[in-house]
Amino acid sequence: MPIATPIVVLDGKSLDITLLTRVARDPGIKVGIASAAMEKVRIGRRQIEQIVTEYHASLADGAKPNLHVYGVTTGFGEFKNEPVPPEDLVKLQQNILISHAAGTGDNANADDLCNYFSADVIRAVLVLRLNTLIKGHSGVREELVNCIAEMINSGIVPLVPTRGSVGSSGDLCPLAHLFVVLLGRGRFYRVQSPTDCVAGASPTRLIHPAAELANTITTVAPSYKEGLGLTNGATFSAAMLALSVFDAEQLANTADVATAMTVEAVCGRTRAFDEAIHDARNMQGQRASASNIRANLKGSRLADRARSLQDAYSIRCSPQVHGATRDTIAYAKMVALAEMNAATDNPLFFPELGRRPFDVQSRIDRGDDEADLGDERAFSAGNFHGQPVALAADFLAIALAELCNIAERRTQLLLDRHHNRNLPPNLISRRGVNSGLMLIQYTAAGIVSENKVLTHPSSVDSIPTSGNSEDHNAMATYAARKLRTVVGNAQAVLSINLLAAAQAIDWRVGMEISPNSDTTTQNVIGAVADKLAAAEQEAKQFEAAVGGQSSNELFSQQLGAGTCAAYRAIRAVVPTLLADRVIADDLRAVREIVGNGTLANAVAKATTPIAINPLRAD
Repeated sequence: MPIATPIVVLDGKSLDITLLTRVARDPGIKVGIASAAMEKVRIGRRQIEQIVTEYHASLADGAKPNLHVYGVTTGFGEFKNEPVPPEDLVKLQQNILISHAAGTGDNANADDLCNYFSADVIRAVLVLRLNTLIKGHSGVREELVNCIAEMINSGIVPLVPTRGSVGSSGDLCPLAHLFVVLLGRGRFYRVQSPTDCVAGASPTRLIHPAAELANTITTVAPSYKEGLGLTNGATFSAAMLALSVFDAEQLANTADVATAMTVEAVCGRTRAFDEAIHDARNMQGQRASASNIRANLKGSRLADRARSLQDAYSIRCSPQVHGATRDTIAYAKMVALAEMNAATDNPLFFPELGRRPFDVQSRIDRGDDEADLGDERAFSAGNFHGQPVALAADFLAIALAELCNIAERRTQLLLDRHHNRNLPPNLISRRGVNSGLMLIQYTAAGIVSENKVLTHPSSVDSIPTSGNSEDHNAMATYAARKLRTVVGNAQAVLSINLLAAAQAIDWRVGMEISPNSDTTTQNVIGAVADKLAAAEQEAKQFEAAVGGQSSNELFSQQLGAGTCAAYRAIRAVVPTLLADRVIADDLRAVREIVGNGTLANAVAKATTPIAINPLRAD
């Protein structure tokens, strides 16, 4: 029997980050729309149609139109008080897409995909915009909703420049680029596999002019209110935050694994992870991190062999640092989930409300003329403002940068013969001719330094727009874009820590190096032989120790439950370093299994890491 296509049914209120990420990164996952949500769309649309009908009727006998509904019968932004001729109401909605598609990228090459948001971001945005519209508060048509669903299910990825939004009034510019293809403007490509959705994926697919979109899906040109409904909302910002939260939770668990492997590599002390210590601090994330580290080390024969009373901060204080990051992820997760299921349009319509708006009722209560109260159906406000998303993105970027900071220190500790408890410097044999892992610490240090610039908060900045009618902006999109870069940097720095830890474990176990001796293995051998001969002998011993099936069983017996799973995942893609080679290839291989979840999933089968629950948003 054929396997049914997985479908995520959207209802406007229950989308979670895992489901969003699955759809965003796997074109094989399709979306559907709950029937109850679609009925809300129909009800909401009837209000818009009624407003337009009344607007037309108000012109009877040459009377001036007196029905002012922002973005439906008036212009946008600075032109909010400008009435629009009834015959131009549809053109108004289409012009917002055309005029607001004013973005730019890294360079002037229209075919360079680095100028555009990656496919997973675009697909996430399409899902979030669809989830917002089906709440029924935006007044769009059922046909438009179905069109967006078809874009997702057909793998359509419009080219959207990365720069142009200030994160308030919604991500106007990128959202305009996203949907202007419905008018035959712009360009798009299609994705068919998860590989196509990876950021920076090779542009092997064809880029098509938007005029060809009608050959792929049933396109729907925006009508009354719909151009505004498509572009209002910090949706790009929210999509990048949500994807980053998904990746960040995986990175938090991976950081705990990296700490546990470092503990084993230096035979460190596990008392620092005792439950009593972390209960005394009252920090939820710290408790969880310490618990994960204990679970990863369970059964380890390497831990606690060093006679030193305590380890360096980068090991001993890992739960405190990682835990603070986990608590930050919990906050960002709350914001992302709330925004993903929110109505962020302007104006909003509440046909089910059953009462008058606050301002109307207040004016009636004070005796104002009811004939001068204006339209009661449209609620003009500011749910499009990206401030909550901007703050969460900035905060999360800072928290993930701290995972990098402490991981780089663990890497340095493992490579430094003065601190790694008798492991060879840079974890390599034939030292001098070989540099070993020396340069991976340089790479980590450079990334950590870059993060210090990237984590300057965007949300503290604001530049007025639209003739100063939009006088405070969130810069949410820039905060979220920087966050995405920091996520990638954290994947790289943790991969470096893991690679160094695996190599250090090879030396510790394979060469049976005591953490308490005052000399390295080469010096022990060098005491009875010529130094060059001693170096060669050490290299041959190390090569023999880490080669063959018997060594795999030896390492399995020495490592903890989670660290063993992680070590095996690493060694499945990168062999032990016996002599200098291009380490960039090794880093890329480890980073891939960190980024795609292979390593985290392998560890999870052995340890069941603690999940990060969002803070309560209500």
